[in-house]
Amino acid sequence: MSPDSRLAVPLVLPSGPGPVDVEAHAFTVLTDAALSGDMWGTAELGTVLGWGGRLAGPHLLSDAFDGGLVDGDTLAPYIGQVWSGADYPDAALGHDRWRELFDAAGFTRDGAPSPRPAEPVELWRGAVPERRTDWSWSTDWEMAGRYASGYFGRPRGKLYRLMAPPDALLGAYDGRGESEYVVDTAHPGLIITDA
Repeated sequence: MSPDSRLAVPLVLPSGPGPVDVEAHAFTVLTDAALSGDMWGTAELGTVLGWGGRLAGPHLLSDAFDGGLVDGDTLAPYIGQVWSGADYPDAALGHDRWRELFDAAGFTRDGAPSPRPAEPVELWRGAVPERRTDWSWSTDWEMAGRYASGYFGRPRGKLYRLMAPPDALLGAYDGRGESEYVVDTAHPGLIITDA
């Protein structure tokens, strides 16, 4: 019995002549699976996220959760990776939706459930002033400084600092070597300062 045999909608790419729009197929399979009442584990979610690619990842993750295909435990291994892989994750879904997904997944560090830090964490962000309250922050001030300098093809900005209380930390992910924390910058009492 194959792992997909319990699913009403098998996770396979269509065969036939011509190219396949794999991203569109990911959304079609997700919709069909949700309508069929399937429940995915981490392997199934990983397959569909792989088809969709990093830019479609936030919407696939959100739609899979809304469609009842996955629960918080299934989101947990992927939420940090999907967040970090999106070019502008804050804009991809909006903060309210991300907060809901991170709450469902619980705090994770590199895809594994983890306790939040016990003490506030000093974090840095390099961004243009209008994006200083976005949620991607780093423990590595040099990395944040590169973003501030426009190094990654971003507009030149400024370096910002905050001391994030544990309750404002939604997750940590270092899969891209950026020592990234996701921080709910709307958390009461959180103060962002120029570095």
